[in-house]
Amino acid sequence: MPTQELVTTALAGPLAKPLSEDAHRLMEVSISQNTRRAYAAALDRLDTYLQSQPDATLTDETLANYLALLHEYGHPSQRASHQPRPLSPPSLALICQAVRFVERLQQRTTSVVGPMTERVLAGARREGKQRGRGQVTAITREHLAVMVRDAERKDTLAGARDAALFRVMSDALLRISEAVHIDCEHITEEADGSGRLLLPTSKTDQEGRGAVLYLKPGTLHAIRDYQRRAGFMDGPLFRRMQKGDKIDPQRRLTADGARLVIKAAAQAAHIIGASGHSFRIGTAQSLAEKGAGLVDLQNAGRWKSADMPAHYTRGQAAGKGAVARLLKDV
Repeated sequence: MPTQELVTTALAGPLAKPLSEDAHRLMEVSISQNTRRAYAAALDRLDTYLQSQPDATLTDETLANYLALLHEYGHPSQRASHQPRPLSPPSLALICQAVRFVERLQQRTTSVVGPMTERVLAGARREGKQRGRGQVTAITREHLAVMVRDAERKDTLAGARDAALFRVMSDALLRISEAVHIDCEHITEEADGSGRLLLPTSKTDQEGRGAVLYLKPGTLHAIRDYQRRAGFMDGPLFRRMQKGDKIDPQRRLTADGARLVIKAAAQAAHIIGASGHSFRIGTAQSLAEKGAGLVDLQNAGRWKSADMPAHYTRGQAAGKGAVARLLKDV
């Protein structure tokens, strides 16, 4: 949903002053499409809840009650199916983020996310800290080798594309949204045979400062082999497949399409629970096994803080900690 349409949901009235088309366009690209979609869905559900209340006014109290209801019982549609799925703390926090987002668009000086909502959210974090999908299965470098081998054994264009995709995502610790937006022009070759990937923007780099990431020689070779077989050297790197093992000349591989490819290949390699995030986590764990510190991991994965790489690699950290070293030969 376009950003300007979010201000017509639960909180919003018209903007005080109309904006130009260029201003609207820049607002739309200020946050990712996935974030806009998540905010829009959260605000739509909140609006539905408010309409069911005697006083359909959004206040600190009504927002706190709404979060408490979702924490205990989940969304009404889920409760009707007799399979309640109470929301996790991050899902509740996203609702507050969406509310604040619209408030900022409306230039409001105070927020309805007040002390009652904040305390309810804090309590939900304490009670619901085990909720959610949990940590995604990691695809380590050892797993990667199996998936690449299986893809290349098919001796098809689709297999060549998938092998290159897996390698690039693993080497550069890419998110799916980053991988599917790679263009051929973003890949360059170094004198030693390795490659460099220019990442113009990412989830944690909305301002577009960019990053240059390392690709192993084998990865660059896989990319060039895929391009040679597909017959293109510019435009989107990873593209959709057509019938007859043909590449689509224009259409970029979508994030959902890439996710399905990864899950299918992981299952074929007997890796259960993999997702698009699995390469990112697995390479972080492989780097930690090789002695990479948290700062190294944070930089490699372009995380804003060290919290996430620390969480993903806590098993490797425990294996290299003081207790592990001291008790190794005891």
